[in-house]
Amino acid sequence: MTVRYKLLSLFLVFSLQGCNIWDYLNIPERQPTVPQGNREEARELLHSFMNARLADENDDKLRAYLTDEAWNDFQSADLTLRAEANQEFVGYKILEESDLSEGRYAFTTSLQLLDRSRPYGANITEDLIVSFSNDEYRISSARPLKAVEVRGVGTDLIWVQRGKDETKEVNLFNLQDFPARITPLGGTTELEAGRAGYAAVVLNPENRRVAFGTTGTHGALAVLKWDGTTPDPEQVTLEPLDVYYGQHTILQAFSPDARYLAVEIRSTSGTDRVEVYQVDEKNRLNFNLEQAFPVGEYNVSFRQWEPDSKAFLIRVSPGVQATGDEAKMGTWRINVQTGEREKVVGG
Repeated sequence: MTVRYKLLSLFLVFSLQGCNIWDYLNIPERQPTVPQGNREEARELLHSFMNARLADENDDKLRAYLTDEAWNDFQSADLTLRAEANQEFVGYKILEESDLSEGRYAFTTSLQLLDRSRPYGANITEDLIVSFSNDEYRISSARPLKAVEVRGVGTDLIWVQRGKDETKEVNLFNLQDFPARITPLGGTTELEAGRAGYAAVVLNPENRRVAFGTTGTHGALAVLKWDGTTPDPEQVTLEPLDVYYGQHTILQAFSPDARYLAVEIRSTSGTDRVEVYQVDEKNRLNFNLEQAFPVGEYNVSFRQWEPDSKAFLIRVSPGVQATGDEAKMGTWRINVQTGEREKVVGG
């Protein structure tokens, strides 16, 4: 009876105040939360941004991916938004990724840089944060972690790692230790391998392999391998891959998964061609590129690897003979597994 009187009294109190007791007792509806995005969509934005850097898009197009804070980050001397003259980005790999708070996603990337004017290559490791705000994703922060470089100086190959507080340098290899003669892949006759200097060099994404070409009468191609983050010259192993009669490499690029090596070769006719190798198997893949784009009629140059390593892009342009089919000029996508060619950009 006492409980009934108390409830009745409570009802009268709220009624006299003009309030409905049930409105007072009802639990308020939960307000919908603001969408915070997801990592998969953030990764798509990152891929788009990195591919724009590989394509050497201008500053205005690249800035559209960045917040003001990230743009200012890239203006520092420690970060490289675009490759400099004679240099180009030819591939990248996402090394790590994680979810942060409040619609932010962290990605650690390795960006592969080459220099066409000298034997120099570098892997630039960056921390990039993608943020979701106002219904869009943008790069909101960029921070350099380290740069690992390799360069040819005479017959020496120098490895350098530059971090925030420390620089390490190792004399990795000397061409005096390179074999004097090598048999070309698929051939039977040894050729004198060039040992005059380095034509082109590149690191694999994990910084534990270096592919290099040599100069001389017959340029050679080889790979150096080691374990650990810092190479010990006593533990570095050399694996010659190929030698080119009267020719030499002008560019190499590892696929993001490090299984394949794309090689651009300057032919005796003055035009360039592209070969792709399975590194560990010492196997040269046959995509019939020379049949599709005969040397002399067409110049074929390497453009970039796709992030999943399943395809790469080449650029076809007129050769020294200028007799090629105009319809073949442009950018082509080559499927590594099937060899299928698809033209993606016109001449």
